[in-house]
Amino acid sequence: MNVSGLSVLTRKILVTRQFGAEAWRQFYRDVASAHRCFRSLITADTLVPLPSFLAFQDELMRRFFTDDDGSYAQLGRESSRWAVGDGPLKPVLDGKDIAGMIASLPALHGVYFKDATTRSEAVLTGASVEYKVFDLPQWHPYFEHFIVGYIAEILEMFCANPIRTVRLRGGAGKDFHYLLHGAPAADDEDAAELPKLPALTATHYLSNRELEVLLLVAHGRTNEQIGSELGISKKTAQHHVANAYRKIGVSGRVGAVVWLAERGLVGS
Repeated sequence: MNVSGLSVLTRKILVTRQFGAEAWRQFYRDVASAHRCFRSLITADTLVPLPSFLAFQDELMRRFFTDDDGSYAQLGRESSRWAVGDGPLKPVLDGKDIAGMIASLPALHGVYFKDATTRSEAVLTGASVEYKVFDLPQWHPYFEHFIVGYIAEILEMFCANPIRTVRLRGGAGKDFHYLLHGAPAADDEDAAELPKLPALTATHYLSNRELEVLLLVAHGRTNEQIGSELGISKKTAQHHVANAYRKIGVSGRVGAVVWLAERGLVGS
């Protein structure tokens, strides 16, 4: 698998803007001394071997940013703002309705990753987009958190809504599945508030974890399977399910599915 040189150019823009041209030059000299491919001229059309690109990315995070999931997601958002908002990928947002824009998102996978079988899917479901990536060559925070941040920012540039991301599956494997939901963000994601709901429906407060388990219940998972997918015990999963049911006023899976479908969180 190779990564488009556009990724390197985007990092150059962001680092130079925030830390200055000399900081980028020193960083790039150090990376090039360790990885021969960076000694050639890197353009948007250059293909960088994956191991060298990930080493470049790791050093970038170590030197300029905090090496955690949130920083990868934020870097993805900032990269998207340049590449899609001002840079060479502006056509992604041009002349499309929301359905057309979302249908074009999987093509971005092919723009950045070459000679690879990995692919993505994006499906509009009410007020949400289900975004899935398959067949990654390996797990790395760049592949999951950066990409999800990148896609979430595209949605924010296209829509008025703040976009909140909820992981349905991922964290270690070569596939992942996220819900990108048009809800207000919160500093504390575990206390995130769902949007106010119309007519005869009270405002409900669900933690990210409770929303995760509700969505997994809607996809037919048992408490044991939910625990396995989220890395928690069956008893803890059962506790989250019970709390979520209580908060939204339902008594079982059918009611939960109806509640989610009414809010565009799952297909009807």
